[in-house]
Amino acid sequence: RMAGHQAEEQLLMMSLDAERKALEPWWHTVHEAHGDVPAVRVQFAPIGRIALRAARRAAGDACHEMDLPEDEDAPLSPELMDLAGDALSESLLMSGIVAWEGVGDADGNPAPVTPDNLRLFLTDPLRFDRLDEAYVRPFVLRELEKNGLSPSPNGISTGAMPVPITAAKSATPTGSDGASRKGKAKAAPTGSTSRARTKA
Repeated sequence: RMAGHQAEEQLLMMSLDAERKALEPWWHTVHEAHGDVPAVRVQFAPIGRIALRAARRAAGDACHEMDLPEDEDAPLSPELMDLAGDALSESLLMSGIVAWEGVGDADGNPAPVTPDNLRLFLTDPLRFDRLDEAYVRPFVLRELEKNGLSPSPNGISTGAMPVPITAAKSATPTGSDGASRKGKAKAAPTGSTSRARTKA
């Protein structure tokens, strides 16, 4: 009985081996090989604190482009959630893709992973969605599970981030008189509309 109890305690403990494995970079196939065209693969680095903070700032900065609702209890517009979500995902993908295969220049030479090349690589909306689905969304869902949260039952949202990405904290729009708006805006939920895009 004591051995069984010890085994149960071990199951309830945090596994450092699992945490260590989660810190290892991993490869994802974006496009399968087709004829003479090789497969396109990217190597992802795990999402860490620094990358997540930068992504939150990017989502907040993106909100400068649109007005937050005056009423802090008012729902955020789909346009605002899309804008913040795209900024969040792009920031995480820009910092998370550390290597790739099957990406080259016009002469067939391998292209280096640089910020400019990454931005061009992420310009294609379908490719962006595939990478977002493979890299950002699983991270959000894992964090929700760790914090005992659940995705929205209606399927529109994957739920709020465990540590909310609050646009108002990093982006405080001002009125025509230059005064900052009073009250804090609600955190935009993470989730998706028609294409399972992770939202800030």
